[in-house]
Amino acid sequence: MRGGLKVFWNVSDRSNGANMAQALARGFEPVTLLNTFADYPGDQKQNIAHFVGRKNKNPWKKPPYFKDIIQRNIAQRENNGGIFVNDIEIGFEQEAARAWADETARKYSGHESFSTFEAAYYQEWATWFWQPAKWTKQQYPNQPTGLYGPQAFRRDYWGISGKSAQQIDGTHANDHLLWQHIDPYIDFYVASIYVFYNQPGSVYYMAANVEENFARTRQFGNKPVYAYEWLRYHNSNKWENNRELDPYLVEAMAIIPFFSGAKGIVLWGHEVQIKSDETYPFDNLPLFVSHVKRVARLSDKIGRARLEIDTPAHVLWKSKRPLVRQMIVKEGECIVMAVNPWQSEQSESRQTIQCGTESAEVTMRGQRVTLLHINRRQLTEY
Repeated sequence: MRGGLKVFWNVSDRSNGANMAQALARGFEPVTLLNTFADYPGDQKQNIAHFVGRKNKNPWKKPPYFKDIIQRNIAQRENNGGIFVNDIEIGFEQEAARAWADETARKYSGHESFSTFEAAYYQEWATWFWQPAKWTKQQYPNQPTGLYGPQAFRRDYWGISGKSAQQIDGTHANDHLLWQHIDPYIDFYVASIYVFYNQPGSVYYMAANVEENFARTRQFGNKPVYAYEWLRYHNSNKWENNRELDPYLVEAMAIIPFFSGAKGIVLWGHEVQIKSDETYPFDNLPLFVSHVKRVARLSDKIGRARLEIDTPAHVLWKSKRPLVRQMIVKEGECIVMAVNPWQSEQSESRQTIQCGTESAEVTMRGQRVTLLHINRRQLTEY
């Protein structure tokens, strides 16, 4: 990868680091991922996530061991280099109004009106996330630090599918109330796009989640967005039984984030069945890498190009139109990404696009992703 684009390896297995070494030798970059609130040495007796529980409404009550556990975990984590990601996924109450109805939370807060309570509620929950990031930066000042958990636009499928922009903004209004306090302490954004369903909508789900995170974080600056990916269906979907993704979704996952605002993708996996460096962590890893290579061949141009989004992904999703994105390299030079996941594998569809003063026809075959480089009148497909 060139042009500031990146691909990260965050796959755990039983190969004793052999698979990671192979990945790094081939251009992946490392990730240090920390289960920040865990208490492995203490048999989870001081696990902060367990202390929080589900639907916790009182951010003002931290466990007395909060700082000690987190700082110990950061200091003891074997550092792989690359980026450092604090994995913090806790079940706090997202709606301040419900927390206000809780007498204990109101008492701890010290606020007598909901208007002041609401702002303080998200500000206080944010400390559970930005303080670990701050302590990480103190321990590893030269390592970019990010957060897996809350996002500027938290991962969503059904809250986007078939919804209007107003409905999406309403569902995700609380994301900003929390994130604005976290943002100063992180160096990059994480957009989680783990796939749940084998259906065309999953292509737009990937694009929309990256796109929304990219758009909503530009108000804070120009820090990069990295998309967290897994080459399996998420195990919360019992029907798919955590099987590996279908090929068209593997291809989409390798390419679409770079045309939705992401500067990188992070391949995650917990492949405990892998026992030696003779076995791939994923059967379809070669397919994934082959499509990443397509992006890599254009990465110097993509890295300096301007993304042009004329129609939001959620609108194309709702109307079942192809997903087409254009990167403007310079006047008369563009890179086009196009996919029509609604059509059968035997079908083709075409769409005319404009690159400066030139027009070109893009052909989409089956559910595959088309990558087209347009330079004046010359068209090259990758």
